[in-house]
Amino acid sequence: MRSGDLSFLRFVIAGVINTSLTYLLYLLLIQFIPYIWAYSLTYVSGIALGYLLNAWWVFRSKPDTRSGAAYLLSYLANYLLGVAILWLLVSWLGVPKEVGPLLVVAVSVPVMYVLTRSIFRGRKYSESKTDDQ
Repeated sequence: MRSGDLSFLRFVIAGVINTSLTYLLYLLLIQFIPYIWAYSLTYVSGIALGYLLNAWWVFRSKPDTRSGAAYLLSYLANYLLGVAILWLLVSWLGVPKEVGPLLVVAVSVPVMYVLTRSIFRGRKYSESKTDDQ
C-alpha cells in the first residue's frame, strides 16, 4: 500500500459500518422472525451493503454485474478459507473455539481487502478517482 492510500482504512471503516448496521437489523428482525431467518437475511443484506460500500466509497468504482458476481465468489472463498483456518486453529493447534474466530478475522480482513481491491481495480475506472481523495 503506497503512502497516502486510504483505501484500506476506508475498507475497515466500511466493514465496521456494515457489521454495525446488519447487527442492528438482526436485533430488530429477531423480534418478528426466527433467529436463523434473521441471521440469513442480515448476512445477505451485509453482502449487498458491503458490495455497495466497497464499490462506491472504498474503491470509488461503479457497481456492475461482473464485479457483483466476483464479490459473491470472494465471499465464498473467504468463508471456505475461514472455516479451514478455524478448523486448523481449534483442532490441530488447540486454540480455544471462542478465540479462533478472532484469529481468523486477523487473516481474513487483509485477504478480503486484496480480493475486493482486485475486483474493483481490475476494471477501468476514472483516473480522477484516486485513493488520495
